[in-house]
Amino acid sequence: MASITNRSNYLVTVEDDPSLAQRFPFSEPKQARRYLRELRKQGKRAVLTQLEDKIQVRIREQGYPVVTLNVGSYQEAEDEIERIRVERKQGRRVDFNKGRRITLAALFLKYYDEECPQHKGCQTERYTLGAFLTDIAFGPYLERKREEEAQSKKPRRTYKRHVRRTDIEWLLKPFGDLEPADFDRYVKARLRQGIKPSTIDREFDLIAAVINWAIGTLRYPVEIHPLKGFKRPRYFNERNRRLRGDEPVRLLEAIREEDRIRSFNLAVEQHINARQLEGPPRPGKAWNKYFIMQARKRARKIIGDNFVHVPLWEALCEYLITTTSRRGEALALTWSNTFLDENMAVYTDTKNGRSRDVPIRQHVIDLLNQLPRDTIDDRVFPVTADELDGAWSRICKRAGVVDYHIHDNRHEGISIQAEVARSAGMPFDIVSLSALTGHRDVRSLGRYMNLCAGEHAHQMDQAYRIAECNDNAYRKGRLRVSGLGHRATTTPIQENPHGAANPPSTGHRHAAHAPHDRASGAADSDGAT
Repeated sequence: MASITNRSNYLVTVEDDPSLAQRFPFSEPKQARRYLRELRKQGKRAVLTQLEDKIQVRIREQGYPVVTLNVGSYQEAEDEIERIRVERKQGRRVDFNKGRRITLAALFLKYYDEECPQHKGCQTERYTLGAFLTDIAFGPYLERKREEEAQSKKPRRTYKRHVRRTDIEWLLKPFGDLEPADFDRYVKARLRQGIKPSTIDREFDLIAAVINWAIGTLRYPVEIHPLKGFKRPRYFNERNRRLRGDEPVRLLEAIREEDRIRSFNLAVEQHINARQLEGPPRPGKAWNKYFIMQARKRARKIIGDNFVHVPLWEALCEYLITTTSRRGEALALTWSNTFLDENMAVYTDTKNGRSRDVPIRQHVIDLLNQLPRDTIDDRVFPVTADELDGAWSRICKRAGVVDYHIHDNRHEGISIQAEVARSAGMPFDIVSLSALTGHRDVRSLGRYMNLCAGEHAHQMDQAYRIAECNDNAYRKGRLRVSGLGHRATTTPIQENPHGAANPPSTGHRHAAHAPHDRASGAADSDGAT
């Protein structure tokens, strides 16, 4: 049923000279004996022994899969054999040793190759997994990268902000032996390095995805889920950044200035390209960096202010705010899916995998009509995400706007639309807003719909005035308004001389007391007469 094999290394030692000691793999006993004979011919007192730190257990039984595992001693081997015998006697047929024959780093590499290409965030996932494998110096991954760099003509890209991970030895542990304590040490080490808890939490989103994929798809069973009992770092990073004061005006001016600079540079490059098509810069000379630099200087003087202004960044930013679109959705939008005559655009592929239609306001359509249409690139905004990030950084710096990200335009747009519709007496319900923004979870949408504190205060004042006019506002001499704080501050109603309770003066007369007021007023009038 079971066999135990010692697959430890061979060790040749010399009693008087420890420097001559040498190890040999289990598969090379002949080399170990040859080295032993050489030492003895030299008169050395050499001894050949086999270690006992790698014991292989192999269990074969009809009706069960073959079990092969390695342990560190003969005692552990006997314990494993007994454990498997008891499990099979109890009717358990799960082979937990399969998970002990592969490391988490190897699973990272399999996920990198097989599962990542099926995801929209493939590039981000591969970057994170590759960083883990690089920091742990995982041989198969590093060898592959060296081969790719040798075949590629592009220089290797380095990341200055990369902080090397420590306490990640658990990547080389058998998958079935992972424990929550391994991840706890890693989290503490990352926090000491100054990494934000939100970044660590996103890393564990990917780690959990790999573990669940290995258990559910690859069928690597584990007795207890490695992340069970592990507590992720707590954080609160919901953004509530809104444009205030004159920030919208300053931001628009900075955007238009960025468009002016971009349009001028495009005109200069077009002038240089036209000059290059005419021929060499000088007879017998070819275009190089020097001649291109000189041509650029002359082109700037020639063009001056005579160039076509293309409001690309203004159109993009206005589009992001008014349509509440995500950055990736806007950059992937094509003219073929933009219907300006119908004031709408269609997103065929969104973050949640569902297509949706977005309305486009007229002033945004006027800006889009000023954009050129490329016959090769059908995109409405033919820029990359890196170009947008760089331009947005310059725009915010020029406008003096701090801590306002490009994705905050989506937050701003959703909040503006909710506020404007509410102020116009036509408030959007949560279903209408979710259809516009593409949120499938109303909880995610709720964090974007933020009322400014001033508007909320005005609405509360209006609500209390309406409540005070209600026929049932007073009961037993106290003002009845929903809200514990208001109930606690209400004052008793003073009794009139006739014993009836009158409400305090609020600038209006309550309908319930109108007969009494009219009678009292008539009596006063008769007395005066």
